[in-house]
Parts: sequence; C-alpha cells; structure tokens
Amino acid sequence: MSTTIPCVSTFAADAEVVDENIESIAILGSRVSSRTATESSSPVDIISSESLTKGGFSELGQSLQAMAPSFNFSRTQVSDGSDLFRPATLRGLQPDQTLVLVNGKRRHNQAIFGLNGTVGAGAAGTDMNSIPMSALKNVQILRDGAAAQYGSDAIAGVINLELKDTTNVTSGFIQTGATGEGDGDVLAAGLNTGFDLGNDGGFINLTAEYRDYDGTNRAQRDTGGGSNTAPGTLSDNVRWGQGNAESTFKSFFYNAMIPLEGMELYAFGGYSNRTALGNGFYRSFNEAEKNVPQVYPDGFLPQIDNEAQDISTAVGLRGEINNDWGFDVSATYGENEYDFYSQNTINASYAAEYLANNSSASEQDIAANAGPIAGYSGGFRYDQLTFNADISGSIDIDHGDNLYVSFGAEYRLENYEIVAGEEASYACGASNSATSFPSVIDSNVFAGCGFQAYPGLRPNAANEADRNSYALYLDLEKQITEQWNLGAALRFEDFSDAGSKLIGKLSSRYELTDSLAIRGALSTGFRAPSLQQSAYTAYTTNLGEGGVLLSSFTATAGSAFPAALGVQGLNLETSKNISLGLVYDVNSALSVSLDAYRVKIDDRITLGSLQNADDVSFNPEAVAALNATGAVQGNYFSNAVNSTTQGLDVVITYQTELLAGNLDVTLAGNLNETEIDSVNSPDGIPESVALDDLQRSFLTDGQPKQRATLTFDYTREAWSGVVRANYYGETDIIYFGNDHIGLPGFLSPTGSFKPTSVVESAVLIDVNLAYQLSDNLQLSAGINNLFDKTPDELGEDEALDFITNGAFKYPVRALPYGFDGMTYYARVNFSF
Repeated sequence: MSTTIPCVSTFAADAEVVDENIESIAILGSRVSSRTATESSSPVDIISSESLTKGGFSELGQSLQAMAPSFNFSRTQVSDGSDLFRPATLRGLQPDQTLVLVNGKRRHNQAIFGLNGTVGAGAAGTDMNSIPMSALKNVQILRDGAAAQYGSDAIAGVINLELKDTTNVTSGFIQTGATGEGDGDVLAAGLNTGFDLGNDGGFINLTAEYRDYDGTNRAQRDTGGGSNTAPGTLSDNVRWGQGNAESTFKSFFYNAMIPLEGMELYAFGGYSNRTALGNGFYRSFNEAEKNVPQVYPDGFLPQIDNEAQDISTAVGLRGEINNDWGFDVSATYGENEYDFYSQNTINASYAAEYLANNSSASEQDIAANAGPIAGYSGGFRYDQLTFNADISGSIDIDHGDNLYVSFGAEYRLENYEIVAGEEASYACGASNSATSFPSVIDSNVFAGCGFQAYPGLRPNAANEADRNSYALYLDLEKQITEQWNLGAALRFEDFSDAGSKLIGKLSSRYELTDSLAIRGALSTGFRAPSLQQSAYTAYTTNLGEGGVLLSSFTATAGSAFPAALGVQGLNLETSKNISLGLVYDVNSALSVSLDAYRVKIDDRITLGSLQNADDVSFNPEAVAALNATGAVQGNYFSNAVNSTTQGLDVVITYQTELLAGNLDVTLAGNLNETEIDSVNSPDGIPESVALDDLQRSFLTDGQPKQRATLTFDYTREAWSGVVRANYYGETDIIYFGNDHIGLPGFLSPTGSFKPTSVVESAVLIDVNLAYQLSDNLQLSAGINNLFDKTPDELGEDEALDFITNGAFKYPVRALPYGFDGMTYYARVNFSF
C-alpha cells in the first residue's frame, strides 16, 4: 500500500468493539481485516487509549516510551529546539527512519531537527507530542521494516495513531502534578465528545486538550564570578538553567465520517500550538566576545523561546466496488511551522560599533545604544500534500483460501522554507557591517555578531525548496494452507530530487501447533534525503575545544564547503531487513513472543561534526569555502555511514484471577546494538572528516542497548492499580566528555578528566492507583520514578562540570530517563 491503510477499517465493522490489548485487531502489517496481532507475520503492539493514560504522563512520547521498550524518547538539554521536540526512535535508529501515520495516512514531519550533538541529529522525524492523547483510540506499533508496504521512511517500523470515533458520550480529564523537588508544576485538561451524523452510522468526534507546564531547574550555584564577585567564589543564587523548559500546549482534533450511498466520506485532522522557553549557556560577566557589562554587569542567561504550530487535514472517499473489492481515495495535507525568539540576550557588536564610533561614550550611552535584548531569530516551514488511490480485495482461486490483493498509487508534494530573523539577530553592528568591532570589554577581542544562544538566521541562509514524488505498489497475501500464511509486496517510488527505487518484502507465518507459530520477513527499503536535510543551512553556536563557544555554520548539501570535500549532494539511503520470531500461547493465560531482527543500512545520511580550518587544512579549497561563511567551523550532511543494527524483542503476557480481582502481567524487553560497518569517505578525504568519533558515539551508544518494562495491572471491583518497573540501559557518548572538550588534565583535582559522558543504567518504578466513584467519575493518583532515580551527579573530574563552573548537576545529552527525579500527580476522569 502507499502511506495509507486502505479499506481495512471499512470492512472490519465486526471488529469495532474489541478487547484493546496486545491481541487486538491489527491493521498494520496485513491487509486482511480479520488478522490479529499474534497472527501477524511481523510483531505489532497495540496500546489502548486507557493504557496510554494510566502512567500519568501528559505527553504521548513519554507514555509510549514507558510502555514500548523498542521506542525511545531521549531527553536533551541546552540544544537549539530540544526544549520543544524530542527525537522519537524505534530500535535505536533515527527519528526519520520511522514512518508515522494517523488513521492510516502519512503524518507530516517536523520542519526542524536536532543539531548540536544530540540523539537523532540531522533527522527531522514526526513530532509525537503534537498529538493530544485524548484524541486517540489506540496506537499501533509495527516493529519491522515496512517501506515496501507503507512507503519510504519505514525502515525501522511504522507507528499508526488511530483517532477516536465514539459518539453520544463526552469524556475528559483534569490532571495536576509536580516533581519531588517542588518544581515542574503541570496542569493539563482534555475533553472529547462525539455526535451522530444522520441515522446510518455517520459521526463526528471532537477533541480539545490544554497543558501548562512550569518547567524545572537542577542547576546549582556556580563559581563564574561577577562584577562584585571574584571568579572561584560561589554565586549568591542559581544563575544557570538545567531542566525541562516552561511550556504550553493547545490542540484541537476532529475525526468524522458520513455514509454516502454505499460509500463513506471521511475527514480528520487537527491543530496544535506549543511553546517552550529554553536556556542557553550562561554568559559570564567578563566574556569579551559575548557580553556588554553596561547592560549585564554580572553576565546573563540567554533564553530561546520556541514556538511550534502544526496543522493537518485529510479527506477521502472509500467504499465497495462489489462484494470482494473496495477502494479508498484520499488527500492529506500537513504543515509544521517552527519559530525561534531570543530573550534576555544581546548582540555584543552593537555596543562595540557604537563605542568604536564614539570613543568618549559614557557607560549610560553604551547601554542605551547596545541594541535590543530580545527579538525574532528566524524559523522553519515544512508542508506536505499527499494523494492516495488504493484498491483492495480478494480473488477466489482453486487452492485453499482467497488471494488477498491490494494495489494503488501515491503522489506527494513537499515544500520547505527557512525564514530569516530580524536584522539585530544576526548583524555585525547596527550598520550590519561585513566585519565586527572590538569588544567593549577588551579591544583585542572582536565582539560576537548576532544574538547570543540562538544567532539569527541570515537572509543569505533563507531558502525555499520543493519536490514531488510518486509511488506505485502491489501487495499480495494468501493462506497457503491452514497453517501457512505468505505475503509479498513490491513498491516503486520516484523522487524528483533524489532518484527512484524498487523495493520488496516477503513475509510468512507458519503454525507448528495450535499454540506455537514461527514468523519472519525479508525486505528491502529506502529513504530519500528529506528537504530538511538537502536544503538546510544555518548559523549556530557550538562548544569548541576548551569549552569555548564558537560560531558555527551548517552548509547546504552540494554547496562550496561540502563540494570541496567531495560531497556533491545527497543520495538515497537503502536498507535490508531480516526478522525471525515465534509466538507461543502456552495456555489461555500465558503467551510469549520473541522476535529477532537485523537491519543493514547503506549510505546512511548523517550530519557531520563541525570542522574548523585546521581540520580541513589539507584542502585549501575547503578552507577558503569555510572562511567565506564567516564562521569558525562548519559541517554538512552526507551519505557517510554503512551500519548494521540487530536485536531481539520479547513480550510475555500473563492473565490470572487474584484475590477476587484480575491481574494482568506484561514483561516486554528489547536488546539492540548498532555497529558502523564502514564509512563512505570521498577519495583523498580522511575518514574522520566524513564521520568522527563524536558523531559515531551518538549512532552506536547514544541510546540504551537494553530496555525492559515489567507491568502489573490489577483490577478489583471499583479499584484498579498499576505498578511498572522500567529498565534503561547505559548510554555513553563523547559529547561533553573530555575527548570532546579537550581540557588539560592539570585542571582537574584528580589529574585527568573523564573522556566520555555516561548516563548510568537505571530502574524506575511507577505506581498508579485509581478508584471508580461511579460510572461517570474516576479518581486516580500516582508517582512516577518512586525512588527518585537520576543519573549520577557530575564530579570534579568531568569536563561539563568544569566548563559550567560547577553549575550543571547532571549530564545534558543522551538522557533516556531525564534527571527531574520523582514526580507525582492526581487525575480526575469523567464522562457523561
């Protein structure tokens, strides 16, 4: 199929009311509407809306991470944009290697991606937290390569978000909570309602959700000094920020269907708006390049106000051609706008230029002419319009069961835009000079140009790009014998800017006994470079050697800097997936599934590490191209990596009666490892330029290699409770370790600094207790991370502790479980 799930729900009316647990009716991985999750030839998890909300999480990404071990939702601190979106990944791969659908239709991706040393750097995935959980009927996770079935991007798997279709009932919730430290206050509320449209099954379902979050801060007092405090002396108060950003979330979603003479006209979509106020690194009072002491005598903490807006809508018509065949035609539009506003910042070159032209200026005059301390730094836009035409049905053949057939076509239009910031956000002085001016602190140092923390996007970085693609697919499935099911899929897809590819998939399931079956799949896949990768360019601020903040530039694919280093453009990523598993129903209460997988990806697109003039000194053309940007260091995208990811998924479920109640126990785990097979380095270019150890560590060790959840879900009359243990394996990356920062050992009290940044493995215990007061009212309360587990605090032998003058308490990258510690909440669910 194209990036849609055609006709399945049309002919699955009998399955509308089902037990929404792991055995629920599956629509991912098979076109046969009666196929269940354990009957699928690929592993499928189905998580009900009730299960999503039992953990007390108000964000979809966090809730999925707590329930599906193959799903990772890494936390990152002090990195442009990370305060609002987090990389959502499957099986340790990149965010853009998982396809996300809503009601079986392709969801649009983000306009932006993580940049500064993050998990998923350079990959614009789908923003999971833009979807309100109140709107969801269930979430289906297909843990297998499925590009041949659902389209490019589905290398790691597919996540389908099914919207509610209930009518004549209004339900909602109000939830509040905080952390054990007394911060992070959150207030969330949601409302869902539905109405019949006519008397023939038509409906409209509406959802509104709101969340207000106060943010957290785990930073400590620092020893950076101030105008009246000598460096090395502990500050009077906490001046840095290390924690989750203050944020808001507003959303409205709808799902509707109207019967039309044996057909169904359907529509769904939504709007969401999110804001988050994040922090940069604290700028010390005596940093000549960055500060204007006449404005900030003790230094300042620059802040980045992020705003994301998502709009989506889909409309389609589906129906029966005859008793055996059906059709589904649709159009789906989605857009994401992401904007950056700088606050509590300054462009130090404004005051520098004023002093250069007015050498006798007073302190008050310099402050008055230092330029704005807030403004618009720029933004990104991405939109996608997808047309689908799908036909599904069955052919009665002589040998056994019918042959199920699906075929169709997809056409997609994409647009991408970079929006420049206001002049003060990027300019060198009020005159927007070609060069900067001596700092007001030290005339031997040039003042930095542009806002601190997030320098504005320059007009020469503003860019527009577009492309189109089309796809044709054929999917076949047949029950060869009563025990043996076989499926095959072919897909051809062509991108106007990246070329074409024919891919395929073979899948099979064989029942050895009534209770034991084996299943497996072989598939090829691909992913075209996104417009966000091929058309991106920007100036940012990054840490360099010795912890110094440096102006950095990301070059457009094929532009002068990467071209000088042998990278003329971006090509398709290609993949080969192998999976083999078993499903064993031990008895009516106990079932086990094991699935091993191997994913080999060639020409994997990565965002390279930043290179300065010394790093590329072997290539004078590259040095000249870098110098022409005006930045100290630069990087670019390339098809640098060939990798292999392999692992094992296990799910064990057990149901029993206990103390006059019902107990459901689920153990789910994932073992996962990624290895770099080789690096695609152009002739004459060192391998370390194409992929250095910094980026390599994020790909191989930035996400846990072991994840597991053990859940006890107990219900007795009006009482219910959930206890869940979440295990996260260790992460170990170079970013912010001394192999990155490069501090001399004599600066450490121990004589050396740790080479890498480690987040230790941990077990987090979550507890939820609920009481059903009446048919229409439920009260619940819970504690997440009951024993207040956090990563180990930074020691004096860690580079991040040194460069923040002791302000940061914890690591800030590759944090699978964060560092907020224990949180608690209370929730009221109601319906009428």
